[in-house]
Amino acid sequence: MRKRRELKLLSKTTFIYLIFTFLAFVLSGIFLTHEANQFINKDLDQYFARVEHRIKWALEHGRDLDRLPSNIQVIALSQPVVLSAYPQYGDTLTYNPGLDDMQRARKRVIVFREGDRYYRTVMTKPVEDYFRFRDDIFRTVLPAFIMLAVGIVGFNYLLSGYFFRPFNKILDLMKSYKVGQDTEVKTVDTTTREFNKMQDLFHQMIHRIEHDYRHLKEYTENMAHELRTPLAVIRNKTENLISDDTVMTRQSSAVKIIYDEINHLSRLGNTLNLITKIENGEFDNPVWVTTRPVIEKHVEAISELAELKSLSVETDLSEEHRLLIEPYLLDIVLKNLLRNAVSYGTAEGPVRIITGESRLIISNYGPPMGIPGEKLFERFYRNNNSRGSLGLGLSLVKKICDVSRLTIDYRYEDDQHIFRIQPSATS
Repeated sequence: MRKRRELKLLSKTTFIYLIFTFLAFVLSGIFLTHEANQFINKDLDQYFARVEHRIKWALEHGRDLDRLPSNIQVIALSQPVVLSAYPQYGDTLTYNPGLDDMQRARKRVIVFREGDRYYRTVMTKPVEDYFRFRDDIFRTVLPAFIMLAVGIVGFNYLLSGYFFRPFNKILDLMKSYKVGQDTEVKTVDTTTREFNKMQDLFHQMIHRIEHDYRHLKEYTENMAHELRTPLAVIRNKTENLISDDTVMTRQSSAVKIIYDEINHLSRLGNTLNLITKIENGEFDNPVWVTTRPVIEKHVEAISELAELKSLSVETDLSEEHRLLIEPYLLDIVLKNLLRNAVSYGTAEGPVRIITGESRLIISNYGPPMGIPGEKLFERFYRNNNSRGSLGLGLSLVKKICDVSRLTIDYRYEDDQHIFRIQPSATS
C-alpha cells in the first residue's frame, strides 16, 4: 500500500492561509476594479453634465459657441430627430498633441431642442489616465500577493525552526523513550502553554507505563521463579519413576505423558517470559549476522532428531546472506522453525534450508494442517478438527520478526510447508 504523503501542521495551515489570501486578493482586485469603473463612469457623467449645462446656457443666452474646446462639437440639425434615442455613449481614440499619440476617450452624443431648432452635441473626454489607474489596481494585486506569500513562508520557516524547537525536542524525547530503562526523562524548558501541557501529559503517561511495566515484570518473574521450583521437583520425581523398572512396566505410558507435559510447561513458561521481554522492547540492539555458520550450527543440533525420523536435511546456503537481528533472537527463530520442520516433516522429501537474495527459506514435506495461513502465527490457535493447538513457537517467531523489521510468510504447495523470512519493505 502506497504511503500517504505527510505534511507538518504549520505547513498545512500556511498553505490553506495562502489559498485564502490569494482568493481574498483576487476578489479584492475584482471589487476595486468594479469600484474604479463606477467612479470613472460617475466622474465622466458629472463632466458631461457640466458641459451639457454650459452648452444649453450658451444657447439660451445667444452666446457664441465657437469658443468651445475642441473636444466639444455642437451641430445644428436641419430636421427634427427622436430625442428618446439619446444620449449615446461609446469609446473612441483622440489625438493628444502634447504626447503626440492617440489616446482612448469616452464619447457622449446628445441631442436637445432649443426653440424650434435641434442641436447635436458630441463630447469626448480622455480616459487614458482613468483606465491606467484602474488597470494598475488589478496589476498591483499579484506583486502584493507574492510579497505577502514570501513573507508568510518565511515566517512559517521561522516558526518551525525557532518557536517550534521545544515541540520538536519533546517529540525526540518521546521517540527515544524506552520502557523499563529507569532513566529520568528530561524536561524541555518552554514558555508555550500548549507545549507544557503536552509535556506534562507525556510525563504522566511515562509514570503510568513504568508503574504498570514494573508490576507486570515482577509478576512474570515471580511466576516464572515460583513455577521453576515445583516443576524441577516434579521432573526429578518423574525421572526417578522412569528409572524404576517396576513402575515403568506397569505405568510407562502415564509416566512418559507426565514427563513430556512437565517439559512442555517449562518451555511454555520460558517462552511467555521471552515474549513479554520482546514486547517490552528489551531487545533493541540488532547487528548484521552472517547466517550460514549459525544455520549450520542448528542443523547439526537437530541432525540426530532428524535421523530418528528418517529425515534428511539439505542446505543451500549463501556466504553473503545476512540479517539485521540480535544473534540471540536469531537462534530462537532458527531453533523453532527447524524443530517444527523436523517434528512435522515426513519422509516424502527432505527438510530444506535455502538462503540467498535477502531471503531465508525453510521447508518440509507433510500433509496440510487445515489451518488458514493468517492464523498460523496466532498464540494457541486451535484447529476445529484437532484437540491440540499450535502453542507459542510460531507466535514467538512472528514476534521476533516484527521487532527485527523482518517479514515471515507461510504457504503450502507441492506437499510442502514453506516458511520464508526476508527484510520488510519499510526497513
